[in-house]
Amino acid sequence: MAAALHTAELGEIAPDETEILRYAMLPRSAQDGADLPLDACLAEIRGRIRCRAVWREFPLIRTEEGLDLGFAVTRSKDLGRRLSGCEAVLLFCCTAGTEMDRLITRATLRSPVHGLLMHAIGAQQVEGACDALCAQLAALFPEYTLSPRYSPGYGDLPLALQRDVFAALDCERLIGVTLTDSLLMRPSKSVTAIIGMKKNNAPDTVSKRSILLYRRRSLCV
Repeated sequence: MAAALHTAELGEIAPDETEILRYAMLPRSAQDGADLPLDACLAEIRGRIRCRAVWREFPLIRTEEGLDLGFAVTRSKDLGRRLSGCEAVLLFCCTAGTEMDRLITRATLRSPVHGLLMHAIGAQQVEGACDALCAQLAALFPEYTLSPRYSPGYGDLPLALQRDVFAALDCERLIGVTLTDSLLMRPSKSVTAIIGMKKNNAPDTVSKRSILLYRRRSLCV
């Protein structure tokens, strides 16, 4: 049986210029930021971003039909490997909010460079908020080891799972995130993910290589 829904107010994430420039995927020669309007873009967001999240715990059951996540059943082998040894999952949606989207639109109209940097700032905000939420969850469940987060659309986990995620988390009502017919999230700087919960004495069969490969693929711009 699923646990209650919980929300988290994560506020504005401290800017990390190195991460922002990485999300912008600028050429190495430009990554010192000297000739970029990064300071102006950061000044524009200051005090205006409100990162929020909703999360919920579900039991995990392995069946002949696949992984029963409590809110959906999937045959994803990639997720199955990630959840090896886990007995439950945490499902969450995290967003940098509608104001971030407004700032991105305004910056894009100003110039392509401003737009690129504001997109990257939004990515750093939502990814930083996900990290902050994961730290809170780790503190709430000290008896468990939490797996790295894994999102619909990665590997063989279908993006269509988003419909089940949104139904399970009531994202629109609780944090103002909606899902379009084409499975895009609004606000755009939003993330959904699944985290495995493994008792601290359970064996770990997930390879470090698979985690590294996932992290390399999980740029969000």
